[in-house]
Amino acid sequence: MTVKNETTEYISVGELSVGFSENIMEPTNNLVGKTISLYFENGKETRLTFMDIETMKFQTIEGEKDERLITSYLAINPRQDIYFIDFVASYGDTRSVSIVLDMNKKIATVITGILPTSEEMSIPILKRVEQRLPLTPVQALIEHASVNTPYKSTGLQHEKTTDLIGKRVQFIYSSKDIYEHIYLNENMYTWHCISGSEKGLSDTDKCFYYKLDEDLYLFIWIEKVIPTMGIVVEDLNTLRSYGKIYGYENYSAGKVSNFPVGSYAKIINR
Repeated sequence: MTVKNETTEYISVGELSVGFSENIMEPTNNLVGKTISLYFENGKETRLTFMDIETMKFQTIEGEKDERLITSYLAINPRQDIYFIDFVASYGDTRSVSIVLDMNKKIATVITGILPTSEEMSIPILKRVEQRLPLTPVQALIEHASVNTPYKSTGLQHEKTTDLIGKRVQFIYSSKDIYEHIYLNENMYTWHCISGSEKGLSDTDKCFYYKLDEDLYLFIWIEKVIPTMGIVVEDLNTLRSYGKIYGYENYSAGKVSNFPVGSYAKIINR
């Protein structure tokens, strides 16, 4: 009997977004009318002014550089005084900013996702290995900041954690979309689609873990087959997750898709 490799179809981020936000958390208006200043270790300062529940002013001052824009945003409140804020920040539509704003500890973790150019996307994985490049061309910049007070090197920050490593968790994103995560080690995890548009597909990708509070985690992943960034806050107390998925809408560089996700979770085993 002859066995051949079958064609595997990875769908685009735009296709994935259809119906994927069924279990999202509703936006919060707790920040409306407020201005929050974030101070970074390198001297950079970012100001967020929440004009209404959908629109904010974003300003970053770094040396002589002063970046300002007005953008739509999403803010949710997964736990008391902890917020997840997300928006697309660049005029070229290739940079997203996600912020975990922790008003309890007066700290923030800022994740900037940068999608690759067409040239970067066209480098085969074998060539990336040969050139000692990361397997995924998606970039994740993770920074820590203090809230409304100048940054101190001895100050608090959300720390990396190994709490999730070894766990296998199922996430129900919608009535049809069910995935499981297996957290392998400090740098890698495996995702597997049990039901939905990607049923039967799986891969192992680069990831990052941070502990926000008791049973509350920030999980970030970047995929290599379809250039994608995912960021979620996982609450293992309420067994929910909330966040976003970011990537190009189609298979080539161009229009982006940045959509909210939410799920009900179940710990399968360890």
